[in-house]
Amino acid sequence: GHAGTLRRRRQTLEAEFQRARPMSIGIDLGTTHCVVAYSDGNEVSVLPLAQLVAEGEVAARELLPSFIFLAETPFAGEYARKLGAQAPTKLVHSAKSWICHGGINRRAPILPWAAEGAAHVSPFDAQVMLLQHMRAAWERAHPARPISQEDVVVTVPASFDEGARELTLDAAREAGMAHASLLEEPQAAFYHYVAAETLAAETLAAETLKDEKLLLVV
Repeated sequence: GHAGTLRRRRQTLEAEFQRARPMSIGIDLGTTHCVVAYSDGNEVSVLPLAQLVAEGEVAARELLPSFIFLAETPFAGEYARKLGAQAPTKLVHSAKSWICHGGINRRAPILPWAAEGAAHVSPFDAQVMLLQHMRAAWERAHPARPISQEDVVVTVPASFDEGARELTLDAAREAGMAHASLLEEPQAAFYHYVAAETLAAETLAAETLKDEKLLLVV
């Protein structure tokens, strides 16, 4: 009836409004865990990341362990870490540490390290797999907002060289994050400090730092 048509029209308009609002997505692609947060400019939310936590059991967690188990179909997360403790030659971990290792070919299938006669992936491909897992979680939660159309910021250590930064950006783009950019972790920590203090950057300089020139982030 007429009421149903109006309700559907309102729902369509609300969906279009949500799609039109700019969204910022932040990813901590960590050595041991990954996390995804997002904001529309107001409240910051953490994205639940569905993952295998036991055989045949999927659950959402705020943290995604940065472990990949090389089964017939590789998978990441909590159960990957558990299985890897029993079969370490099939477990890929610490890919982020390998990405910044300038003495190796980071696109070569070398992980798991020193695992003879087993399947291997490159540090680069391991990063792509973790990012693809997070992309899938985002698009399940926000089907009208494909991540390829959103601004995504991936944090990296300040110690990353240019090669490691480029590999991280390439991994994000290969995972479907077309508008990815990088943010150094100390700078991200500073932004968090500003937000936690609920002060604008200008007010922070005037009221908190006063005449100091530097804020040390450790």
